[in-house]
Order: sequence, then C-alpha cells, then structure tokens
Amino acid sequence: MSIQQTITHRHAATEDREQFEAYISTVGNILRQDLRIPAYQRPYTWSVKNVRQLVSDIQHFRTAGHYRLGTFILNEADPADSVDHGAQDGKRVLNIVDGQQRYLTFGLIIMALSTRSEELDQALSEPLLARVQNISIPRRRDGKSEANLRTNYEHLFQVVKTWSTQELSDFTEFFLKECSVVVMEVKDLDSAFQLFDSQNTRGRALYPTDLLKAHHLREFSQTDPSREAILETVRRWDALEPEEIEHLFAAVLFPVKRWTANEPVPETGFTAEHVDLFKGIRQGNTQYRWAHMALMAKATVDQYRATNATLRQYGVIEEFEFPFQILQPVIDGEMFFRMVDHYIAETRKAGINGTLAQDSGSPATQTAPELQNILEKLEGLPAGTGNRYIRELFDCLLLAYVDRFGWHEVGEAADKLAQRAYLLRVHLQRVNKKSINNHALFGHSRAGLGHENLFAKIAQAQSPDEILTIQDPTVPAEKIGALNTPFQRLFSSVPKEPTV
Repeated sequence: MSIQQTITHRHAATEDREQFEAYISTVGNILRQDLRIPAYQRPYTWSVKNVRQLVSDIQHFRTAGHYRLGTFILNEADPADSVDHGAQDGKRVLNIVDGQQRYLTFGLIIMALSTRSEELDQALSEPLLARVQNISIPRRRDGKSEANLRTNYEHLFQVVKTWSTQELSDFTEFFLKECSVVVMEVKDLDSAFQLFDSQNTRGRALYPTDLLKAHHLREFSQTDPSREAILETVRRWDALEPEEIEHLFAAVLFPVKRWTANEPVPETGFTAEHVDLFKGIRQGNTQYRWAHMALMAKATVDQYRATNATLRQYGVIEEFEFPFQILQPVIDGEMFFRMVDHYIAETRKAGINGTLAQDSGSPATQTAPELQNILEKLEGLPAGTGNRYIRELFDCLLLAYVDRFGWHEVGEAADKLAQRAYLLRVHLQRVNKKSINNHALFGHSRAGLGHENLFAKIAQAQSPDEILTIQDPTVPAEKIGALNTPFQRLFSSVPKEPTV
C-alpha cells in the first residue's frame, strides 16, 4: 500500500473509535488541515541546528522513497474557539497537543520553497502558499517564538537559494507527497494529555537514551527490515530497566569517551546535548573514509551469520558478533541496539551496575570469576557520594580495559586500576566531580601520580602488559594506617613510604 493509499485508510487505534483515531498523513495533507497552536503550548524553540538536521534527513531519505517525520497528537477545538480563529463554517479546527515544533518548521520550509515557486511545475507551485495561509501562533510577551521563527526562516531561505531547479523540484515533491507523519486524533483533552505523557515520558523524566532509541529505531525502519526484526529489537530494549540503560551511557560509555579524548565530564553529566556522540554512520553512507572500516566489518559479520545460521542455531560453530569498540563510530539503526546488548552484557560480567542488573528482570550475566576478589573488597567499602564517584571512575577504567583487551589478565588489571582510582580517597577527605575529572584526566595533583591520563594510555596500549607494568606510586604509611580496614585491604599490596 502506498503512502497516498494509506492516508485514506483510517483505522481505530482503540476499541472506542469515537475517542481516539490514528492515521497516516503526508506533510502536504497535514498542512491543509485547519490546525491551531493553543496558548498553553510552550514557545517555538527549534534552533538552526534542528532545522538543518531535518532538511538533511529529508534529503538523505529521498532515495528510500518515503520518510516518516514523527507523531502529531491533535484534539478537536471547542466550536467557540474555532469561530474566534476565523474558521470556515462547518470546518473542523484541531488543536496541536504535540507536534507544534515540527508543524511550524514545515511551514517555514514551505515559505522558503515558495520564494522560488516560479521555477516549479504548476502542480507543485500553486499549492505551496495555500498550505501555510492558516498557520498562526499565539503571541507571547517574550517574543521567543517570533525570534526563532525569523532566524530559522532566514537559514532555510539561504539554503533553498543555493539549490538547482531540479533539486528544488525533487525536494518539494518528496517533502509534500512522500514525507508523512502519524496523526493521533483524541476527542477528550485530558486523554490527549495522557497520550502525550505516555508517548514522551512513560510517566517519568525523559532520558537522553530515549532520544537515542527513537533516532535509531527510525534509522532501522528506513533499511526496510521485517516487522518482526523491529519488534524483537524493541522487546529486547524494553526488557531492560531504563535506569540500567541510562547508567550504561551516562556513567560508563559517555565518561570513557570524554576522558579518553582528554575532555572533562560536564557538571551536568550526560544530557540531550551529547546524544550525537552515539549517532554516526548511516547504512549505505560510504562518503567518508572513517566510516569504511566499520561498515566493512559489519558486512563481514552479517554475511557470516547469514551463511551459517543453521550451524549457529545448533551450537555447531561459535557465535560471531561485531567487534564493538567504545571509541569507534556507531553504525546507526540495528547496530546501535546490538551495541547496547553487547555492553550491557559486558558491564554485568564486570560487576558494573550489578544491583540494577539484578533488578531488571533479565537473566543476569555471571560476574567474571577473576573479578570476585576485587569486587568483594570494593563492596565492603563505606557508602557515600565521594566513594560512589570513585567507584564509577574505577568502573570506567575497567570497562575501557576490557573493551581494549577482552578478559585477558583482567583480575590483575582490576586490582591495579582500583588502587589507582581509590588513591584519590587516600589523599582527599572530600571527593567531588571536579576532583574525579582531575584524577581521570591527569592524575590528581594531591595523589602524586603526575600528568598521566590512564584512559588515553589504555586506548594506545598494544598489550595488557603496558597497563600491568605501570609503576605503582608509593603511599605514606600513616595515610594507609588512618584508613578504615576495607581501604587498608584494598591497598595492602601498594608500596608504602616509611613513616618519618
């Protein structure tokens, strides 16, 4: 069924057709509707970066033949409100509960395209301005919406001005006819807000990882896999606790990337500003050399898995998975979810985030036996915010090592990495995020480690020996003696400076 056919094929999304209806609409058709942005909506906040990304996505997916641009939640406006807004007699007016940022940006794109309407075929040029005549926004005292709209329109105008006539025509036709949105019409406003909440927050604050999930599911769907493959991917993701996924990115993968690159972890931590770190290579994108190696590795792994599917199923041959590396670029779509599965398993095996893993309802991966000794020592340490920060630093060091060398000599490496991380506690009574950043990037000056970034050293090391043979700094005996017993056990093998 084509998109045009799908538009006319509406279906009830719940048993109560009168309350909730869902359907697919092209961008051209959604702009024909009489939509209003209620006064309770927040200002228009999209930046030039958001607009540039949207145009880039539309251009990229033109070769796929269609592109889904998200979801609109609409609620039928009060009849009196419709009259106030000058609606035609008998014409329905719908309020936008969710989707105003995209809706207004669609209007800006149409306005920019219309500046060159004389170069388009009549079938495309005539409807352009007609589609934005009814778009209006609530006036606000702060002028934020108006300022952002003007800035984004100017950017779009400059972009459209550079296109050839053919590119202009191709983009306009694809945007109006083959770009689509999912529309959910809800009669009751309270139900509309409940739907908005469940769509965007599932009853909790939206994590940056939720944005990543949405991005990579969209990319996955563009490769036209089977419906079952997408559903299985969603099932695996949803089987994990959101807190465990968020911890993986915010407390492990993101800090490892930052510290290895000699950059501090921001005070605000992992936020929506940083999700681009975990986007990367689109399927079929061979424009840049840096993407070639990862795409070639994926092609090799996928071919092996497909060729030997039966042998793998019966355990005749070993499983063969993509060689994920934290510092390598992410392949968008399905590979992102395979990457998450890989690092969830690795962190559980390393004893990282163990409590959340046990509570997730998923089968827990058994902790590596080589790590039992050091993990028992660490779990015996006193609780407290500072010690939690140091434990997360150790977790990052351990995963960086495992990511580089696998599980070779992991027990000995974990002992050394734990002593390096917890030296901060020997020398500082109060540990905060700033001192953790200093210690991770070049060894805290109070810890006597000199200017050495252990993350960068791991990333450049050719063998585990380069980490295992790092010289231990000596520690004043009186400082060790002042520690409580669990810390003394942790530093039992560290050389002590004699007491003067």
